[in-house]
This record gives sequence, structure tokens and C-alpha cells, in this order.
Amino acid sequence: MPTTPSIRITASSSSSSSPVPAMVTIKREPPNKSRPNLTRLVAFFPREEEEEDKDEEVARCVVWRKKKTGKTLFVSSLEVSEKFRRRGIASKLLDEVERLVKESDALETVELTVNAWNANAIALYEKRGFRALEEAEGDVVKKMIELAKDPLKMVQKRMTMDVVKM
Repeated sequence: MPTTPSIRITASSSSSSSPVPAMVTIKREPPNKSRPNLTRLVAFFPREEEEEDKDEEVARCVVWRKKKTGKTLFVSSLEVSEKFRRRGIASKLLDEVERLVKESDALETVELTVNAWNANAIALYEKRGFRALEEAEGDVVKKMIELAKDPLKMVQKRMTMDVVKM
């Protein structure tokens, strides 16, 4: 079994008004047998020596290829623990998503869903090249059925980015 890639990231403290963790490690958790196309990316921050040996998980996201065409990588559940926000950690996770895309020559787009009220996240994604997908005009009844199946669609925004921009 191949080893899990690990990237050690050192961030400059001048890039943010918040103290930046000296080291954050991004790890790819390999897919499991039940979900072979799913990869979990996790950001760890080293704990103080007197604390537990295990590093603290401070951010995470899950990525997978969409089944219909296999040409879209979907980023799901990108979340940074509240006390570690605004320190560039989400950007580091997105850097790792870009590495995954570059390792695959078959991907054409990257998509994600973000809560429409999360202006900071939307600004980050737009800065990274994502754009909002436009709602297609269509059958009102069909849209109502979709909303009934997944009510979160009312408060979420779907965003996409072409791979060539990476």
C-alpha cells in the first residue's frame, strides 16, 4: 500500500492579522473499500509538547469524482475549526485539492457547494477562481420537488471552476 502523502506548510505571520500556526500538516486519508472514489483531506496543527502526543485536527474536507462523467471533482464539507479560521488553512486545503487535480489528467472542473450567507467562504472561493453556477430556468414543479428532497438547496450556492485555471 502506498504511503499517504503529507505536506508540511509553513505560513508567514505577516500575511494575516491573526497569528498563523507555525506548522500545519495536510494529510490525505486514503479511500476506504466502501467509497473508493472519496478522499478526505485533513489539516493538523501540532499540539504543545506537554499536551497529548496526537496533533489536533483543525480543518477537513472530502473530495470525490462525480459519477456521471468522472470529469468533475466535487469538494464537500470544507470546514475549519472556529479558533483556527482566517489563518489561511482553508487555502492550504484548496492547494491540496489543486494538487489532486494536477495528478489526474481526466478532470475538467472542480465544484463545491457553499452556504449563501457565508460571505468569507464565497470571497475565498471567488479569489481562487470559482464562480457561481447560474440557476437554470425550468419547470417550477421539478424545482419544488428537488427542494423537498434537499431543503439545503434554498440556502446553498453551487460554485465551479474550470481545471485549466489551476
